[in-house]
Amino acid sequence: MATRRYSTAAEIALYYTRQTAYQPECKQLSVQVRKELLSKLEQVILARRKDIQEALFQDLGKAALESDYAEIFAVISELRFIQKKLGRWAAPTAVANNLLFFGAKAYIQSEPKGRTLIISPWNYPFQLPLVHLAASVAAGNTVILKPSEFSEHTNRILAEIIAEVFDPQHVAVVEGAVEETTQLLALRFDHIHFTGSPAVGKIVMQQAAKNLCGVTLELGGKSPVFIDRQTDLSKTCKNIIWAKFLNAGQTCIAPDYALVDSSLKEAFLAQLKEALITAFGTDPKLSKDYARIINGRQLTRLKTILEEELAQGTQLICGGEVLEEQRYMAPTVVIPTRLDRRLMQDELFGPILPVIFYQDLAEALQIVNEREKPLSCYIFSDNKAYVEQVIKHTSAGSTCINDAVIQIMHPNLPFAGVNNSGIGQSLGKFGFQDFSHQRAILQSSPWVRMSSFFWFPYKERTKKLVNLLIKWF
Repeated sequence: MATRRYSTAAEIALYYTRQTAYQPECKQLSVQVRKELLSKLEQVILARRKDIQEALFQDLGKAALESDYAEIFAVISELRFIQKKLGRWAAPTAVANNLLFFGAKAYIQSEPKGRTLIISPWNYPFQLPLVHLAASVAAGNTVILKPSEFSEHTNRILAEIIAEVFDPQHVAVVEGAVEETTQLLALRFDHIHFTGSPAVGKIVMQQAAKNLCGVTLELGGKSPVFIDRQTDLSKTCKNIIWAKFLNAGQTCIAPDYALVDSSLKEAFLAQLKEALITAFGTDPKLSKDYARIINGRQLTRLKTILEEELAQGTQLICGGEVLEEQRYMAPTVVIPTRLDRRLMQDELFGPILPVIFYQDLAEALQIVNEREKPLSCYIFSDNKAYVEQVIKHTSAGSTCINDAVIQIMHPNLPFAGVNNSGIGQSLGKFGFQDFSHQRAILQSSPWVRMSSFFWFPYKERTKKLVNLLIKWF
């Protein structure tokens, strides 16, 4: 493999200059041309399927099947959905008039925002860049894509695929780390889409504010799981194991910690251990289906958090093994003794599941509401009143009942956070709208221009008209 290199300052400047010049032409690309580009992207991805699988294995140790459904299928599904719906989304949408605008024509026209920047993370290094790229291209924008420097092998395939489909004046990939990202953020974009941590999201937002640039922030947080006594415990534990340890816990909407009715303690822990053995065997490092941590830095962070907790009396239920040369951390379940340390303050983003047993629902709700609003909230209960109480007394970007993580796969639901977990919406129609400006257009009545009613100088009839409007409209 060739020696890795980052994009130079000159290359970044050239991409930006060319995209700025091309943007007026890009804005005029028909819906049909945009669909053809997305169709070509789909075909190139399918042709490179094995290469994508291999790159994801090298970066994250992902099984080919997991790469297929969690990365490749997610992109293909989004591309096909956009192609199917784009004509309808991009068409002008008429809005109703009231009597005040009788005879006028009012409608909303989606138009491209212009130059867009997409900054993507390393945990789903193929899926996340491309689903947002698809939305921006569908909306008629130019795109500079900045993937994470940590997913080196996937980035190479990603760049090759994009170069085969798009001219760099339309879509370009910039590789680099902090220096290159800083250079990009200093440029005047019309919209920035960032996926990552809240800490970096604040930096992105500060830089965007200098140019009054719109932002979409997909961040994270500690997504809780509520487990009621009225639930099928066997199915629930299997759902949690899959959602938590998919991609070795490196999923932004993965369950971060579990809140379990205390009456279920022994049964829950027994079912959880049984589900783990069913999923990965008695020695998970031998499982071909269990992924690895992206790099040594992240592994050290997770290892340190776990060691700190165990030294403070946190109970280790299972797991805990770390093999640094393999970037491996076993699926780990713990019962914390306190909730004010890093384990229960920071988003874990790894294969550690803290379990907290509550006496009543009010206690569990308080634990959640003392923290920042999470990206997702999961509820396992067959009790409708319990579910309604959790939804009513919490706030989250999304909520899934009696399953986990799958809400992101629904084509007609937005993917979004709230406050600390994100700003703006993505995927499907919501992604298209996020990269579009909804332009309000009003064509006055052919018989009379409303502004003539308010013409200077103001007269008594103008006053009567205004009083009439205040009273009846």
